[in-house]
Amino acid sequence: MTEIHEKIEKNWALLLNQRSQNYLVRSKIDQNIAIANSNLSASFMGNRQLANHNTADIKYNLTKIAEKNLKGTNSEIENIELVFLKHQQRLNKKLAENSQGLMEALEKLQLAHSRVMKTNEEIIKFNASLIDSTSKIIQTNQLPQSMQLSDESIVSELEKIEMNTAITNRKLEKLSAKVDEISKVGDKLSVELNLKREKIKENRDRVSSIRADLSLWTE
Repeated sequence: MTEIHEKIEKNWALLLNQRSQNYLVRSKIDQNIAIANSNLSASFMGNRQLANHNTADIKYNLTKIAEKNLKGTNSEIENIELVFLKHQQRLNKKLAENSQGLMEALEKLQLAHSRVMKTNEEIIKFNASLIDSTSKIIQTNQLPQSMQLSDESIVSELEKIEMNTAITNRKLEKLSAKVDEISKVGDKLSVELNLKREKIKENRDRVSSIRADLSLWTE
């Protein structure tokens, strides 16, 4: 086997291994995006709504008990309303801030999609050019001018490929380490999500108990 063929085989081995690593990292990223979306949905559409339900019932119970047991001379009901109004105002502010963060994440996902489509277009153009080259070979019985490099030039190009492959490998190693850290954070958030759900359920039980026995404090 000549030096050129050895270098070609070496580069193919490096590039195919790198492609596998790329797909592995991408798979991990896609998995974590799915987990993050699932946790986000459960936190907002699940836990948030349950917590808000508790807040509404707490306000109802507190107002009814206050109306019956307080003298009504120091704006008691108005003070209670103010507490809940300020709470709702803070929630609205946080919701807007969170939506802004999600909008930025959405824009980055759209940018990533645009880059994927651009890469796909590069593959399409490459394939089209090679189809044209195949037609020219049939017509002329020789390679296109761009494929008529000397052995020295081919070796030089193979060395460039090898060098660039090494650079990309280092980037992939950093990406893989980072996505592993993100996975750990995602697992931690999933556990925290379940713990908060249990706390909300405990509050739900207490609120329901008070409301069930509300007549004891309001009659």
